[in-house]
Amino acid sequence: MTADEIAFFDKIAPRWDSMEIKSLPPKVRLILTLCGVEPGMRVLDLGTGTGVLLPYLSEMVGPDGHVTGVDISRGMLAECERKNSHLGNVSLECKDFETEPIDGKFDLVLLYCVYPHLHYPIATLRRLFDESLAPEGRIIIAFPNDEVFVNNIHADKHAPHEPLPSATSLAARLAAAGFPTRVVAESEELYIVEIEK
Repeated sequence: MTADEIAFFDKIAPRWDSMEIKSLPPKVRLILTLCGVEPGMRVLDLGTGTGVLLPYLSEMVGPDGHVTGVDISRGMLAECERKNSHLGNVSLECKDFETEPIDGKFDLVLLYCVYPHLHYPIATLRRLFDESLAPEGRIIIAFPNDEVFVNNIHADKHAPHEPLPSATSLAARLAAAGFPTRVVAESEELYIVEIEK
C-alpha cells in the first residue's frame, strides 16, 4: 500500500464503521458460516481494519481458537483495539501483509473486502498459500455484496488496479495461476471465492 493510501485509511478510520452499511450481523455470520469457521481454528484476518469481523470470529473459534488481525493502517488498528481489546483470543499486528511475512500457520486466511486494494494479488496469494496456510488450510476472498457494488465504491484513486471481476471470473483467473479454487457463493448479496491447500 502506498503512503497516500495508508494516510487515507488513517484519516477515515474514526468514521469507517458508520460507512460500513453491508456488514450487518446476520450477513457477517452467514459469510463466516459459509467460509467454514469452526471452534478451535487459527484464523488470519488480513486488512482487518476496525475489526468488523473480529467479534464474530472470536466467538466462532472459541477459547481454543485464535484470531490474528493484520492491517497496515495504525488509525484503523487504533479503532480496532478500542472496540475489541476485551477479546481474549484475538491479537493485532500492524504490517503490510503484501511485503512482510506473518508468523504462524493458519487454518483460514480471510481477505474480507480487501482484494481490490492488493497491489500484487497473485504474488501475495502465492506467498500466503505457501507460507501461511496450515495443511488443509484455506484462503477466502469475500464481500457482503457483488462486484458491481464494490467497483462503484472503488471508482476512484483508492483502489490500485483493475475492477473486481465476478466471483466466477476471479476463480477462473486464480485457477489459471495454479490455485485450487472454487466459488462458494455468488449473488448480489454474497461474493465468496475459496482457495484450498
